[in-house]
Amino acid sequence: MLQAHSDIDAVFACNDVMALGAVEAIAAAGKTGRIRVIGFDAVDDARKAIATGAMAASVAQFPSEMGRLAVESAAKLLRGEPVPREQPTKVELVTR
Repeated sequence: MLQAHSDIDAVFACNDVMALGAVEAIAAAGKTGRIRVIGFDAVDDARKAIATGAMAASVAQFPSEMGRLAVESAAKLLRGEPVPREQPTKVELVTR
């Protein structure tokens, strides 16, 4: 992507492992500080990269809330009760 699109100024990765890989590729291309990288999951290594400025941000999910909703929904379905079609859960943007 860096070779095909030399004017790229931001990367949004599907997860933090991909984002951290992008950070490495950006550094190898000599473009550190010129391309913002945002990941997803807010894992410890991404949080460290955000703290040092290597990454701009990550989106934190709340898996315990997701799991709770899933179990509650499964129990309702087993009882024949309706469940909402969508059940949004909290997310949070992690930045410096």
